[in-house]
Amino acid sequence: MKLRWKERCVVVESNFAKSVIGDLRVHLVRLPGMTNVFREEAAIVEVQTEDGVSGWAEANGLLLALKAHVEADRPHPRDRGPRAALVGQQFADVLAAVDALRSNTTLSGRSGLGRVANGAIETALFDLAGRLDGVPAWQLLLGPAEGPEQHVITPYITIFNRGSYPDVVAKAKDDIDRARSFGYRHFKIEATSYNTDERQAVTIVDEVRSHVGDSVTLFVDNVYRWAEYTAGAEAAKAYKSLGAEFLEDPFLPEQWEWWRRLRDEVGLPLATGGGMETLERFLAQMEFANTDIVQPGAHVAGLLGAHEVAQAAAKRARSITPFGVSATTLATGGALHLAAANPNVKYIEYAPANLFRVLRLRSDVTPNEPELRPDGTFLAPNTPGIGVDCDTDAIDKYRVSG
Repeated sequence: MKLRWKERCVVVESNFAKSVIGDLRVHLVRLPGMTNVFREEAAIVEVQTEDGVSGWAEANGLLLALKAHVEADRPHPRDRGPRAALVGQQFADVLAAVDALRSNTTLSGRSGLGRVANGAIETALFDLAGRLDGVPAWQLLLGPAEGPEQHVITPYITIFNRGSYPDVVAKAKDDIDRARSFGYRHFKIEATSYNTDERQAVTIVDEVRSHVGDSVTLFVDNVYRWAEYTAGAEAAKAYKSLGAEFLEDPFLPEQWEWWRRLRDEVGLPLATGGGMETLERFLAQMEFANTDIVQPGAHVAGLLGAHEVAQAAAKRARSITPFGVSATTLATGGALHLAAANPNVKYIEYAPANLFRVLRLRSDVTPNEPELRPDGTFLAPNTPGIGVDCDTDAIDKYRVSG
């Protein structure tokens, strides 16, 4: 293999015989009676060579818009669309394909749902290149002579429940107990406006901490609940006293002054970025809000986009915990490769299908889960591409029109 240096990564020029991209498809899948958009529906992107080899990725957002972006053929010379950029083209250099995609979606693909769709296409291209060349996707980011930046990757599980407050607390304790029996040791508690009131946003963390003691690591996610600074600051102080390692999304990301003030006054590391799709948004959050931890997701920013964010964060001494609330294991695979390529990825967010029964798309469409080691960690992946296969029969089972 030959390396080609780019500002954003080292890219392998593949030594496989030049393939031709034969098709670019989007499969929309949804569970019947869907109640959680990120966990129960997805746009699954497939890039396939003329020889029938496919690369896969998940995108999450408004499904019809994602599909429309991928499939539209447009007349503008700088916005012809993804299919015009890729289908029928030789595929021997993954970054050249990414550059072609980006340059042909200049108007529609630089932000918003167009960027989310592009991110998934880019991830599928990395998956395809790795499969064709027999190397893991992280190696396409680091180069063939390099081992992974991290051999061991630590997952945390987000505990999310709805219902009455007593039910939410009881379910949280039960979920953590079951997860600990599998070997998981790190947990994030959702204390949001749709499962707790202001007082309960603290007491739920207190009750969980009392239940588990100091034997596990806890994080807290407020999901943008605080509309005024003082209440958010008081909650953050309480979370810090309960040993929370970081607080996610106390405010909307654009409340930069509140973020800076909270970080300075409380000293609890702050995290955000699950819904962000562009490098520029993450840069603004780090520069103007002084956010400690940013959270690009492979199913929102794309694997390469998330890698670009991680590289920018490393230059600013910030860490990464990839956004992992997703419908399939394709996003988890992306997070594992992101962590393998970037030592500032401290944890990855993860939801095992054997813990949460609602994750039927994950268990049916992408059944191969990473193997948890006895110490509660994953090893860096070594299978070609992203390393997650899709069950096409299951895709057909859950397919929705669009």
